[in-house]
Amino acid sequence: MRKNKICIVIGSAMNLNSLYKDQFKYLMKNGYEVTGVAPSGEEHNWLQKDGVKTKVIHLKRPPSIFNDLFSVFQLSYFFIFNRFDIISVSTPKASLVGTLAAKISLQNNIIYTLRGRAYEGATGFKKKFYEFIEKFVCNNAKKVFCISHELRKDIIKKGICEEDKIFTIGSGSSNGVDLCKFSRDKNTLEKGNQIRAKYNIGKDDLLILYSGRIRKDKGINELVDAFNELCQKHPNVYLLIQGKYDYFDPLSPEVIKIIKENPRIIEAGWEKDIEGYYAASNIFAFPSHREGFGNVAIEASAMGLPVIGFDVIGCRESIKNEVSGILVSEINAQVFAKKLEELILNPNLRNRLGTQGKEWVYNSFDSKMIWKHLLNIYDGMLDKENYAFRANR
Repeated sequence: MRKNKICIVIGSAMNLNSLYKDQFKYLMKNGYEVTGVAPSGEEHNWLQKDGVKTKVIHLKRPPSIFNDLFSVFQLSYFFIFNRFDIISVSTPKASLVGTLAAKISLQNNIIYTLRGRAYEGATGFKKKFYEFIEKFVCNNAKKVFCISHELRKDIIKKGICEEDKIFTIGSGSSNGVDLCKFSRDKNTLEKGNQIRAKYNIGKDDLLILYSGRIRKDKGINELVDAFNELCQKHPNVYLLIQGKYDYFDPLSPEVIKIIKENPRIIEAGWEKDIEGYYAASNIFAFPSHREGFGNVAIEASAMGLPVIGFDVIGCRESIKNEVSGILVSEINAQVFAKKLEELILNPNLRNRLGTQGKEWVYNSFDSKMIWKHLLNIYDGMLDKENYAFRANR
């Protein structure tokens, strides 16, 4: 029996692995042949070892007519000689390139995963330009999977996407949380102990973790400035920054200097499995300036960590204020430091938020529920007569 073929196009190999890896396994178990398309990265090898087909595509994040046209040509060529039943696109540049290539190759069964807005906070021509691209992708997609309710409502309000086309699953998120993987079992706790030992972090020391892309709009400038102030007052506190530098949106030179020179700021590279880092930590910092939905925040909550982040779109749905963590009212290093210090000084608050957050995630974000709904969407895109649209609006 022929398997249905789905192609996922996304803007980085890091995201291809972190946002889709376990979802790919689920889809393959349920009769789909999966191909992931992204720029180069070691994550292609990781996914191929799990049986996922991948394709490296030339894709540069800064706008460039020559590079972008080359990307469209390369992907169109790939699509012409590789026919798919469904093409799924997400992240700004990959969505535009993927949609154009799909249309050129006459593959119109497109689903767009709207993960957030790169132009959040932009004004004038830049904002109108990105909204035009967003609307183009939405108009050419059969379905639009928006990963947060707040973002979905705003996209509809602005007339960027038709209400009957765009949906959100459950309480939000694109992938949910694998509750078996992100748990404090014996194996994960041992990984956490090994990480603390590797970086000479004592049993009574307090470790703050950031995990993700290392760039300005992820709030790393504010996080490092806040920590640099607090570590003068709290000698047993450490910050571990785990992830990849993104030079498209670089940190300030002053912050890079602090990271390199402060002995209590630890840098760890991006890894395939990160649950050990959650197990090693006491607080999870998620100071992003904008998000579609913060999956790492609910992963941290599943591991029983209190989460601190800014009160911005996307983060408001992945951090439940005073339940799973603390939402900081303004994007400001001093205000962030004040709220972070509350967590540092109050172990009872950390324990309460960690316990409540874990219960909230277990009740709201089980990845198997998300995958089941997505599978239903994909099946419906292939078989209109038997399709029952059950995603929560």
